[in-house]
Amino acid sequence: MMFHFIFPRWPKIEEQSPFNLPPLGVLQAASCVPGDVDVEITDENVRPVDFDAACDLVGVSIMLTCQAPRAYEIAAEMRRRGRPVVLGGLHVTLCPEEAALHADAIVVGEGEGLIERMTADFAAGRMQKVYRRDGFPDIAAVPAPNRRLHDKKKHYTFKGWELVDLVETSRGCRFNCYPCCSAYLGGRQHRTKPVARTLEDLAGCHDHVFIVDNSLEQSVEYQKELFGAMIGAGKRWVSHPISADPEVLRLARKSGCWYIYYAVFSTSDKVRDRIKLYHDHGIGVEGTILLGLDFHTEDFVKRLIDFLLTVELDLAEFTILTPFPRTQAYEQLEEEGRIIDRDWSRYNASTVVYRPFHMSPERLTDLYREAWRTFYAKDSQNARMGKLLLKAFEPVPAHLR
Repeated sequence: MMFHFIFPRWPKIEEQSPFNLPPLGVLQAASCVPGDVDVEITDENVRPVDFDAACDLVGVSIMLTCQAPRAYEIAAEMRRRGRPVVLGGLHVTLCPEEAALHADAIVVGEGEGLIERMTADFAAGRMQKVYRRDGFPDIAAVPAPNRRLHDKKKHYTFKGWELVDLVETSRGCRFNCYPCCSAYLGGRQHRTKPVARTLEDLAGCHDHVFIVDNSLEQSVEYQKELFGAMIGAGKRWVSHPISADPEVLRLARKSGCWYIYYAVFSTSDKVRDRIKLYHDHGIGVEGTILLGLDFHTEDFVKRLIDFLLTVELDLAEFTILTPFPRTQAYEQLEEEGRIIDRDWSRYNASTVVYRPFHMSPERLTDLYREAWRTFYAKDSQNARMGKLLLKAFEPVPAHLR
């Protein structure tokens, strides 16, 4: 039996540097398939889908909402050719009723345990329409992603550099931030993998990795345990924010922390001090700046852009508020009748699909583009990326050893 997993292409943010990271979700899903089943993966972002390739079952993984239209096109073509299709991934969990219209079966929620059962049911000729569970799988028993299924050196490089591998150390988020659906997808409890399991996964990764957890900041003690165990593993790593705790930062830098993503929502001294603290520990900072919240006036956005030029960010990534399903943003904007575009392909965090509170959609788009131009007016994005890359090879500062 051949199970063909497909990761659909999606419209990228035009202003970002054009490279693709190896998708984690589809590798994780493939690791759940029983060992007697042959598995192939196609990431359409790096190579085209071969609709004529022999397979018995097709699994399409929809991580991003903006991938959904292309995923449904792929599913329709595969079904037209007589191949049964299973849809899974984050968007399927957010919009299961919609996804079910385009597939022979859907997997709702975290797939471990469900994919195994669905594959066995298919082989026995009794595949169900929907696979879901109450609660979440035991994260301590989750298998490592099957990284052997992609050709990393062929498909995931940028200017000659092999790109980071994606690593997950926890799931769930006790926060429930306005624009985010992580709490809905993974639950409000922070579920951490045993550190030994993470170290096993890291051993099979490239020297540079991206820890993709939405918020390692949720547990200071877990960060200390994880980063302490990673010392000597020979990795340089990137993550979302880590705690502004001196011991956490010392262990992070000693274990290879290269830079972090840090969401900048205000022009406060707290933000300035946090960025400086990261830098004082030899850790770079890429600011993630969300534009279009209801308190964002045109004057505020301009002041925010000016502020970013004074806090010595290594990189900045600007996005536009996007009302993804199951977020507080979606619920509010839907209730207020402010969503003006239902084309999922435009839900890519760079397109205005709602009516902003203080300005027109066109003006918010102009300010978004102005933010990218202004921040990178002196040093281009590629130049700043080059400087940040060099940080990966800097020695640990003497005062942190």
